[in-house]
Amino acid sequence: MIKRPKKKLGNLFNNDKFVLLFSVFASVVLWLFMVSTNTEDFPHAIENVPVNITLSEAAQKDGLKVFSPTNSTATVYIKGNSLIVNQIQASDLEVVAPLASTITSPGTYPVNLVAQKVGTLNNFEVVSTSPSQAIVSVDRYKEKTFPIECDIKYKSNYQSNPSYFVGSPVLSVDTVNISGPEKDISQISKVMIQYEISDTLTENKSFTSDLILYDTNGNKLSGSRLKMSDTKVDVTIPVLFRKVVPLNIGFTNKPEGLLLSPEQVTISPSNIEIAGPKNVLDALTDITLTPLDFTGISPMKNTFNVPVSLPTGCKNLSNTSNASVTLNLGDLKTRDMTVSNFTIKNLAADKTASIYTKSLSVTVVGPEIELSKLTENNLVAQIDMAGKENFTGHTEMPVTISISNSVSSWVYGSYMANIGINQK
Repeated sequence: MIKRPKKKLGNLFNNDKFVLLFSVFASVVLWLFMVSTNTEDFPHAIENVPVNITLSEAAQKDGLKVFSPTNSTATVYIKGNSLIVNQIQASDLEVVAPLASTITSPGTYPVNLVAQKVGTLNNFEVVSTSPSQAIVSVDRYKEKTFPIECDIKYKSNYQSNPSYFVGSPVLSVDTVNISGPEKDISQISKVMIQYEISDTLTENKSFTSDLILYDTNGNKLSGSRLKMSDTKVDVTIPVLFRKVVPLNIGFTNKPEGLLLSPEQVTISPSNIEIAGPKNVLDALTDITLTPLDFTGISPMKNTFNVPVSLPTGCKNLSNTSNASVTLNLGDLKTRDMTVSNFTIKNLAADKTASIYTKSLSVTVVGPEIELSKLTENNLVAQIDMAGKENFTGHTEMPVTISISNSVSSWVYGSYMANIGINQK
């Protein structure tokens, strides 16, 4: 095997080309080292120095405010002793715009940016600032609340399901507060959400939508300088099952022997269309109206407007808030009678009662044959002290009048009696 002679490193310097390249490389490295360490002749860059643009006190009292640039920074170049310069940080400097103090009205102004020292170390020279200029936007601050409008569209040839009702969108918030430059606020005409529905809705539809700002011409606004209390809203479109249900009526204080046939009770309308969760409507056979109290019913007072109340989560598609209920009382008559028999119940054991009302004139309603047989002994006025067991003194209390030896008659109207309660 033939051994090749090893080249010594020192022999490379006998090569003119190598020496030339090495010299250039060494010069560049040396220059870079000198530039990085020689802060007396070569400026040193301090990045991310905060830019503070301040208006005069008079301008601020007038409501003026700088809206841009905000939260911006600049690069400041400084020179000086390297021991000092290398200690300088962005917090030791700030960039200001001296001419900003001369601004007295809203507008856009070009201003020069100047760096100044704010730290304890000041034995260095500020050479320049980058950028050296800024465009300052000044305006008055304004806040305004806008209602959020909905622009819900359906795709072309959308087919709805007739068994379901699609309600109005429900937003997580109904209004948005927008603040910023007065000029920008004045351009806002409306705030909207936009969405397109493509699928046939048979259940609630929920989504999140961006708020979009529009001017009076229908053009979108960027709102880049505005602050909004909300930029997105959650939207739910309620989808409810539809059903037609009959209306029904119940009664309180109805005589046990009084029978009312369906033909004697007329409800108008007799049914309504409602929308609600399918499981709720599947179990719903009718809507029972608020019961009528027979003490308020007589042959002369037999028609009533009764509120229509729906189960929770249901909507009245018929927009019928009240139903008219008419009772055909047939041959029932009225008779004026006097009640002089009073009783008290639920009186506390340590109390005594005195009834100062000796008699009441009342109207009794019922079949003529029953009314003709009644005497004052058949009427009893009862006073219930439940809930007032601790009361002492004089007061007026409602009475409930019952009729004995009668199954189809009742007392029409409400009555009061004066009583006195004393401690034993």
